Amino acid sequence: MPDGFLDVRGQPRRIVATIRERHQAVQNLHAEGRSLRGISRDLDLDYYAVRRYARTANVDELLVKVTQRRTRLDDYKPYIYDRFTHGCRNASQLFREVRDQGFRGERTAVSRYVRLLRDGVVTTPPPPALPKPRRALRWIMTHPQRLRPDEAVGVKEIRAACPELDATVDHVRAFANLMHEHRGEDLLTWTAGIDEEALPHLSRFAHGLRHDLDAVTAGLSSSWSSGQVEGQVTRMKLLKRAGYGRAKLDLLRTRILLRT
Repeated sequence: MPDGFLDVRGQPRRIVATIRERHQAVQNLHAEGRSLRGISRDLDLDYYAVRRYARTANVDELLVKVTQRRTRLDDYKPYIYDRFTHGCRNASQLFREVRDQGFRGERTAVSRYVRLLRDGVVTTPPPPALPKPRRALRWIMTHPQRLRPDEAVGVKEIRAACPELDATVDHVRAFANLMHEHRGEDLLTWTAGIDEEALPHLSRFAHGLRHDLDAVTAGLSSSWSSGQVEGQVTRMKLLKRAGYGRAKLDLLRTRILLRT
């Protein structure tokens, strides 16, 4: 069982058992033909939680999302593991050392991890800490030439660690090139490439583009945009709200025309 599924005593965490029980109950009721709303009432669970349990066939996918969340200590676990294996078993000393390196968490977090090491629950070096999803997303959405050297290394590492993410980066950058170079005629070729990959999120995005293919193609092909119009509409709403709804049409018209 992965370390994230265990508590400090090496026993399965309570949340793991709870998620497994709820997932099994939802799957059983859903297989009987019950509606998600009905299951939500019967099990006294949030509707969106029930929908998540019903749509996820493999419960381990849910467990990984819950138990493998990043913590403040993740970036310092390799250091603590190395110091522990070289003889430093004092949790307070290790806490002071990682605090001097920038750790902003509580002492108890370090103590819990040292206890896992001391009890033999964690026996392998922790993997390198992965970047936060938002940071990785920013790297992917940034033009490669505008990435800092450390960010470029980060993109290379996450691409090497996950084949699906590697393919996603290629498709996202290809779509960015379509937008930048106004190559709307190549949109169908891009969506066809998505269909060949097992990338659910991009597949849904590509499917949505096909629903309004002509408009999307025109938008990607033309250098014109509605940005100026949208900006004027936003300005008009701001002026209207600044009058607290009491400005008559003639006053609003004057303020719009005079740009005041």
